[in-house]
Amino acid sequence: MKTLVMTEAQLELLRQHVFDQPGLEGAAFLLCGQSMSDESAKLIVHAVMPIDAADFDERRRDGLVIKSSALTRIAKLARNEGLSIVFVHSHPDGADDFSAQDDREEGRLIPFLQARVPGKIHGTLVLTKNSIVGRLYMPDRQALDKTIAVGSRIRCWRATSQVQSDFLDRQIRAFGKDIQSALSCLHIGIVGLGGTGSPVAEQLARLGVGMISLFDGDTLEASNLNRVQGSHRADVGLYKVDIAKRNIEKMGLGTVVRAIPEHITTERSALALRECDIVFGCTDKQRPRAILGCLCVAYSIPVFDMGVLIDSLGGQIIGVHGRVTTLLPGEACLFCRGRISVEGMRLETLSAAERAGQAREGYAPELEQPAPAVVTFTTAIAALAVTELLHRLTGFKGADRQSSELLVAFDQSRMRTNRFEPHEECSCNDQARWGRGDEEPFLGLAWG
Repeated sequence: MKTLVMTEAQLELLRQHVFDQPGLEGAAFLLCGQSMSDESAKLIVHAVMPIDAADFDERRRDGLVIKSSALTRIAKLARNEGLSIVFVHSHPDGADDFSAQDDREEGRLIPFLQARVPGKIHGTLVLTKNSIVGRLYMPDRQALDKTIAVGSRIRCWRATSQVQSDFLDRQIRAFGKDIQSALSCLHIGIVGLGGTGSPVAEQLARLGVGMISLFDGDTLEASNLNRVQGSHRADVGLYKVDIAKRNIEKMGLGTVVRAIPEHITTERSALALRECDIVFGCTDKQRPRAILGCLCVAYSIPVFDMGVLIDSLGGQIIGVHGRVTTLLPGEACLFCRGRISVEGMRLETLSAAERAGQAREGYAPELEQPAPAVVTFTTAIAALAVTELLHRLTGFKGADRQSSELLVAFDQSRMRTNRFEPHEECSCNDQARWGRGDEEPFLGLAWG
């Protein structure tokens, strides 16, 4: 799968540049991080670079010529930054494919970029008012399978559109074929297949998502049976990801499923997250949540993080709270929001004996008892998280709905939303890190 991903703001800026002169072709460059695996090649837009009017030798309705000095400058910048280059131009007449003139120009442009910035994937895009088509050179030319823009809305342009409509008819009546096509082209990851992750997997498959990757190193315990959907008593001891994979495949609805029975705190498992377009964070641990935050920034992958907390005393419920937080470049991360902390991550690394010893010395709180968990609450939050995805795809909650966090107080029948700006000093606010893709060490983290 060959993918280009950018933020909504980057797409808007790009359109401003390439459609700046009505009736004439326009152009710009994208500087991109890249991600390479056995299964996919992905370019992640780091910056949109305009082309000055003085750098055009010629601009027509059906073609343009850029001065070699402008190409040399962008190549030098990309080489110094370790980034790929994508040349973008518009077709003001609306032709949504590459022309013979484009083919000839690429025959000169791409060898120049490959020579000046070697060892990188480069590419080209054609934009019309309603479409995006692209090519990647790896080093030979290959069609771009999909382009994704993420932000207040998530949009997907794909090279081909094949939608199973037999079981999706009622859904298509609600959202239309274009949204269904977007769902079918998405590759979504789910981290944690417990009380929230298992119903997320079920719902995504029935929505017609094209591919789902499942991440969890835990096996099913008897105490999980009350909330892990699709599980049976005979499944105790099996990996949760294998149970979820079995259930989705038994549906026979066409979703491709990959099960990874490892926690994403291992580098091998975390690396597979790069191939996803969107991730649902369904873990109650802090370090995996921190990893997902880094993934979001480096690869422009939206993350829907969720959790449920039940306060009870002596078998009596005091409060039931749920949360869905949407992580995107430019949105406050979980550290900014106080949902996770460095101290919380440190405590998670301690063994039970170490934690008890530090508790006696006053350096850590006492070990907690297993948290209460009820299937109705975990399933409800899972459904609300998937609904947040549907809103990002369709906008059905209205243009005014710009929040990035949903908070639910079940015991009070109350729901509210919020949106915070990132802390100025937080790494999530450092735009130099956005869209950098594969770097060493992976995500800038230390891996055991």
